[in-house]
Amino acid sequence: MTSVLLFLTVCFLAFSSGANDNFKGVASLFGSGAASYRVALTWATITTLVGSLCALFLAQTLLIKFSGKGLAPDELTQSIPFITAVAAGAGMTVILATRLGFPISTTHALLGALTGVLYWRRGRSNLPQ
Repeated sequence: MTSVLLFLTVCFLAFSSGANDNFKGVASLFGSGAASYRVALTWATITTLVGSLCALFLAQTLLIKFSGKGLAPDELTQSIPFITAVAAGAGMTVILATRLGFPISTTHALLGALTGVLYWRRGRSNLPQ
């Protein structure tokens, strides 16, 4: 059950990141009048899909960069609840900022979520600070 929750949370993070970033790459096509909104959105969707498929093969170390390694003990960064909390926190931050029209970086949201989870955990545990 926790693996399903993790999968859904990561899908939500991907959705919120895409909702925020998808159109930025082709905004000039629409803004300049070179393409209609629908055509620009289609280009954004196709290029984002191709980019994500390339990332599966070319960016294997990306997961390591965002895993919390060095910020938290390895046994914590390997736990499903920790990863779920980080993905949920980052996803909620990005979708809220997107809906409110605020500029947001998914990378910064992930780092903030890592920090928030670690801060919350330290306040709730008997582990050394």
